[in-house]
Amino acid sequence: MTTTRTRTLLAIALLLAGCATAPPVTVKHHVPRGGKVAVVMFQDCDIAKQVDCDDSGAKAGAIFARVLSQRPDLQAVSLPRPVGAKVPLSDDAAVAYAKAKGYRYVVNGEVQAYYGGHVSLHANRAAVSVRVLSTSNGLEMASYRQQEKSAAHLTAPDDMLEDMAKQLAAGVMIEPKSRRDGKFLFYKGDGSD
Repeated sequence: MTTTRTRTLLAIALLLAGCATAPPVTVKHHVPRGGKVAVVMFQDCDIAKQVDCDDSGAKAGAIFARVLSQRPDLQAVSLPRPVGAKVPLSDDAAVAYAKAKGYRYVVNGEVQAYYGGHVSLHANRAAVSVRVLSTSNGLEMASYRQQEKSAAHLTAPDDMLEDMAKQLAAGVMIEPKSRRDGKFLFYKGDGSD
């Protein structure tokens, strides 16, 4: 009987593990330790007749800057948006703006949905699209796209944005050696150990 129970529990665990999805961070290059990152306030969402969209980009940008600045060996600072809150800011323009201010990396993004705090039939929700760019060559180092909702109104949009920022931060940062010891095998390629 215990064998059947063990097999059933194992099958359920495998099923749940198969259903789990990886965070939606696509990383081409990590931000090295000591990196200096500017977070340009994000573009506000633009959903008709939704007043929650107003100032959503500034809220999201501030949250991402705060979370990134909490990472060890990373300097992150928020920059005011050089264009209007609802006006698109191209990645090339964000790179030029941050480079002129002396930053090696820039985070540029858009809020695609932001709704919360209302008693209604609509779920609290937040959605963003974010890119981490190198100011030295304009290349995209990482991208992140996520949307979350809380039908029971238990999670505020700002809390969802904080979770998203933590996923991005964990994905793009190179962990200090002390945190990754024993987790990776590095091949040097020159025959040395």
